[in-house]
Amino acid sequence: MTDTISIASIAKSKVAANRALKSLTIEQVERAIANLSVATETARAREAERAEKKKAIAVKKLKTMMDEMGISAADITGSDSAPAVSTRKARKKSGKVPAKYSITVDGETHQWTGRGRTPVVFRNYVEQGGSLGDCLI
Repeated sequence: MTDTISIASIAKSKVAANRALKSLTIEQVERAIANLSVATETARAREAERAEKKKAIAVKKLKTMMDEMGISAADITGSDSAPAVSTRKARKKSGKVPAKYSITVDGETHQWTGRGRTPVVFRNYVEQGGSLGDCLI
């Protein structure tokens, strides 16, 4: 194996990483991870700085365009008019529903609200000729 391990080859897959790191000791791998962590933080900071610069340039361009067109921030946000009101009502959360049906099979009482799939005991009861009306609480 070569002395230089490509970061790109390690990043490709776990198998490639294991193959590339076979010749290294645990201490060397831990130092490499620490160094890569520092490099990652530096790269993130650099990327954030680039994004901020890009945003600042875009804001400057927008302000220039707004000045040229005679538009103010209030025109865009619509602060002169009342804020938009949602016409949709908030959905009310449904609470726990009391049982509607009850049946005792083999000394065990089974209850069902009548919602969702029919439980097996109730399905078997109906298939044997029983009626859900007989199980009403």
